Amino acid sequence: MYAELFHFFVAIGLFIGSFIFYFIFVYFKSIQKLRWLFGSLAVYGAVIAIGNSDLDVFFVNLVSSSRLPKEYNEYQDLKQPVVPFENKEMKLVIDGNTDLEHYLTTKNQLIVAEVKDVKPGTEAIRQKEYSKFDSLGNFMAKYKPANPYEILFEGYLINVDENYYRTWPLDGDTSKRKIETQNADFSFDANKQADFIASFEGKATFLFSKQCWTTGRTSKKYTKTVFRENDKWKAFYNDTKVGRTVESLGNVRNDLFRYYSREDYKLVPNDIESIQYQYFQRIKLKRSDSGSENWDGYLFTNVIDGRDTLKIKEALIMGKDWEIKQAQLKGEFSRYFFYSNPNLRYQLFTNDPAKLYFIKNK
Repeated sequence: MYAELFHFFVAIGLFIGSFIFYFIFVYFKSIQKLRWLFGSLAVYGAVIAIGNSDLDVFFVNLVSSSRLPKEYNEYQDLKQPVVPFENKEMKLVIDGNTDLEHYLTTKNQLIVAEVKDVKPGTEAIRQKEYSKFDSLGNFMAKYKPANPYEILFEGYLINVDENYYRTWPLDGDTSKRKIETQNADFSFDANKQADFIASFEGKATFLFSKQCWTTGRTSKKYTKTVFRENDKWKAFYNDTKVGRTVESLGNVRNDLFRYYSREDYKLVPNDIESIQYQYFQRIKLKRSDSGSENWDGYLFTNVIDGRDTLKIKEALIMGKDWEIKQAQLKGEFSRYFFYSNPNLRYQLFTNDPAKLYFIKNK
């Protein structure tokens, strides 16, 4: 129906337009100025053609200067196996496809979790791989559990569904250890559940909650809270008779670069003073099929590492109206992340949550 209406109105428009053009043509012919008419139409058509082409982009690139100021000649390209500086060097240690998790143990050992999709044939199989590094940044061990759904929480690998945990991140032990369960049969009434929650909230060292469903012919939604009390991991089943939220105790996000801001409802960098964006070199302007315009170029950045300033550059595509202003970048632009700890002899850096760089002394 809409297609028929469209063709109907197009036909009406063409008829009216042809009728008006006929009288305009007759008028210009009577005054012997047909060249003006057709010349104007040619100019109008040329303007429309130019407006719908990338000729303006061509001229912008023609007159734009991409000459790099000499103070940025010494910046090192980030796309190198090892990025050298005067006293330090930066090396890509993990190059993954999904966001990494990173956790620092009480022994100052770094645990990095990477999710991989293994495809032996046509079926994709999810696999989680853990890497451990010592306080000097040396690789120690790797662990690939058979179950990829274990949660890394405060140095423990916890399987909420099957009620077990491992201590490999802390001591290298890969054996399963049982988690004690409470109210697994949902026999507690609302008052008893509330009292039990209040009890472990006051005594637990760590705790977190997860929404779960029972299995069987009829499924039931419930909340399972896993908590550590008196050096034992336990799990409490709450069938939502107690309508209140149990606040987590411990870090539920394994990210050394960022923390979750409840005020901004997003992840915020821990350290923004160490990243100082300096300059964006515009090389070439491009327009996409959707009409958006972006610049191909290089971003030049200082990474402040103690008394050293690491000067890096990276090829990037940036919006046309993007301006390099330090104050704006601190609040709105978070391309790079940096982490340092006085107990570590190396620092962490990334330009992508799926990648991890180590910065070490030469």
